[in-house]
Amino acid sequence: MIRPAILLPLLLAVLVAAPAGVHAQAVGRIEGRVQLRERPARRTPNRYPGGAGGAARPVQTIPTVVYLEGAIPSAVPAGARSATIAQRDTAFAPGAVVIPVGGSVVFPNEDPFFHNVFSYSTAERFDLGRYPRGESKTVEFDQPGVVRVYCEVHESMRAAVVVTENPFHTIVADDGTFTLTGVPAGVHQLVVWHVDLGEARAEVRVTAGATARVDLTLE
Repeated sequence: MIRPAILLPLLLAVLVAAPAGVHAQAVGRIEGRVQLRERPARRTPNRYPGGAGGAARPVQTIPTVVYLEGAIPSAVPAGARSATIAQRDTAFAPGAVVIPVGGSVVFPNEDPFFHNVFSYSTAERFDLGRYPRGESKTVEFDQPGVVRVYCEVHESMRAAVVVTENPFHTIVADDGTFTLTGVPAGVHQLVVWHVDLGEARAEVRVTAGATARVDLTLE
């Protein structure tokens, strides 16, 4: 026979633990492959001395990004709200970052010459002006979308800031594959973005405990 002094804590433990099981979120995953039919890389001269000393350089490549579009109320909020894109060796490093709406990106200059970081994108327009090595400037991003970033001094430099409303995004691997895990069950709009080839979209239905497959081509 269980004494009342022992029974009460047991009942409390059951009441506390039960809601977690009852309200556990139903999630699945999305796997896919992106085929790119890329165009030959362009080369551009530097407007001013620095880096390659004015010699023509290949336009910077940017990784392909996959993300789910729109707000997903049942999703757990993303962790990091800031990222860094350095100006290093006459290039942006890394070439692409993903941040949540309201997040920020730091742009430090690590080269021994001036850069001028700017964007004319609809989601965020800014011009940080020219600044030397050792200085850093920060931009906050309040609207979702893809923000293309350039350097006014070196035309070959380019980067992208992808601002999302949910934490489901990833960089496509070199072999074209990608995986999104912990995606809430339901119908989602998946977007694949490439700096030169634009974007492709697919409606994906995610089932709890299952894997949805998506294959897309950008050309």
